[in-house]
Amino acid sequence: MSSATAPVESRTQFSPLAQDIEENQIEINDRRMVIEPSEESFDWEALVILLRLAIVGMLLIGFALYQTKLHEPKFDPIPPKFFLDSFHVPHIKVSDGEVSSTWDIALTISNVMNYSDINILKLEAKINYEENESLAVITPILPQYMLPRELFFLDKEESKKVHLQLNTTGWEENQPIVDDTVVQAIAQDLQRGFMRFSLHMMVTGEAGFGDGWVETFTMSPKCSNLEVKFVEGDQLGMTMTMVDHKPKECVGLIHWGPIEDA
Repeated sequence: MSSATAPVESRTQFSPLAQDIEENQIEINDRRMVIEPSEESFDWEALVILLRLAIVGMLLIGFALYQTKLHEPKFDPIPPKFFLDSFHVPHIKVSDGEVSSTWDIALTISNVMNYSDINILKLEAKINYEENESLAVITPILPQYMLPRELFFLDKEESKKVHLQLNTTGWEENQPIVDDTVVQAIAQDLQRGFMRFSLHMMVTGEAGFGDGWVETFTMSPKCSNLEVKFVEGDQLGMTMTMVDHKPKECVGLIHWGPIEDA
């Protein structure tokens, strides 16, 4: 009698190879690499807000430029005009090598045919013998501390009279020094009974157009070849007046722009 042998169940377990482990780790890492960037989403709302603010800023700047262009003056500024109404020399003589004289001048400063207001800030007048030899200087309009800004204001279509009186005795410290050759020439002219002077002015001011638009200017009007002669009946022979009594316009160069301090 033979005995039967019971079948034996065998189990075999295999350990994962190192290559399989590395592939699994690579797969996991790859998945992490794909998933992690998706967690940081771009802030599109902030970008939209920024773009809207930029557009609004550009619109505001454009509107401001448009308003400025809209109110910009549509015409060029026109300077005032200076007219010499009268020119008298009530006293003039040469003594001890010095010239002693007085000049009375009547001016009209006109803003007629102009669209802007004129505010003259400074006016300096100078009398020259003939053309280039200075004899006397005066500054009737000069800004000082505590004075109002409008020193000599001319409205549209307005004119004003200005009286100037210049004096020299040859000894003033604030008057030009007259060369001896000029003194001798004046003495010779007095002997002949006539001579020539010229009036030179230096003017600084502002032209206003309204809405805050102001343009500054510097101009140098002058009246040349002012021939004077002794007044008839003057026994002392010291009073002279212009030969041509008609008003004469004083003209010269003008510069528009910032006023440069002298």
